[in-house]
Amino acid sequence: MRVILIALLALIAVSPAYAKRTPKHKPKAPKVVTVLTPSHDNLIRQNVVEDQMGLRRIQDEAELKSLVMDGTLVALPNNDAVKIAPSLPANRRYALPQTIGFLLSLAEAYRAEFGKPLIVDSAVRPVETQIQLRKHNRAAAPAEGETASSHETGLTIDLSKHSLNKAQRQWLEAMLSYEVTMNHAIVINEKACYHVTTLGALNLITENRRTS
Repeated sequence: MRVILIALLALIAVSPAYAKRTPKHKPKAPKVVTVLTPSHDNLIRQNVVEDQMGLRRIQDEAELKSLVMDGTLVALPNNDAVKIAPSLPANRRYALPQTIGFLLSLAEAYRAEFGKPLIVDSAVRPVETQIQLRKHNRAAAPAEGETASSHETGLTIDLSKHSLNKAQRQWLEAMLSYEVTMNHAIVINEKACYHVTTLGALNLITENRRTS
């Protein structure tokens, strides 16, 4: 009888009802929202800023080539501070001069800190290319409308996260957060990259380095 009683107690201890009272997983920590957190408002703001700056969307490869030829778009740097991802097509390795200036200043500060270059994996992207991208990547921004891709104006670049360690990401996010706070850029912290849209104001990264 004693043996049967012990067996029943052991069975109760491992029963589903008992198991339910023991949490299997810790509750998820609340999501931390920062100035880099993706939001619908940021997507809209990019387009508002582009309209205010009088920028137009590049429609196709012919128009893109013309803007490169007349100097409206400038080639991305490829040096000790900036590297271009091999996956980025040669005809899309361009951006507006103010975006290039922002990139160079940020990349030089990053190289001084870590001795490594930043990697750019996306820059200008015509409307026709964005339309094709949307066909196989539904997460991509639309080609038109209030949340249309800012890549279509040449104002935006994507900085790859793939080769960054924790310290490098923290440093870069701190610098980009500062630029957002100073209204020098709109930055969206995406899964694989930092989506950076420059606003054309003085970049204080450069100013600080000159006065330090």
